[in-house]
Amino acid sequence: MKRVFLGMLLLALGFGTMSFASSSTSIIKISAEAVNVEFGPTYTAPWLGICCESPLTAVERDIAKRGYPATTQYTINSTTSNTVTYTIN
Repeated sequence: MKRVFLGMLLLALGFGTMSFASSSTSIIKISAEAVNVEFGPTYTAPWLGICCESPLTAVERDIAKRGYPATTQYTINSTTSNTVTYTIN
């Protein structure tokens, strides 16, 4: 009875370490893929900074003015009272 219990315990521990090893491999794979992200140019757009205008509106207006398509993805880096700095993804 003791041998059966120890055998089952050993088997359970083996599966536990296998699942841990496979999940850590997935984490490393995901991290490696995230490093290869490329960013485009960074621009500064004028922004009125008033209560009714969003910085998104200023960025979208500037993207259209520069000739990018409306579906262009961007990331806002910073805002001040009169400018918005963004990066094209």
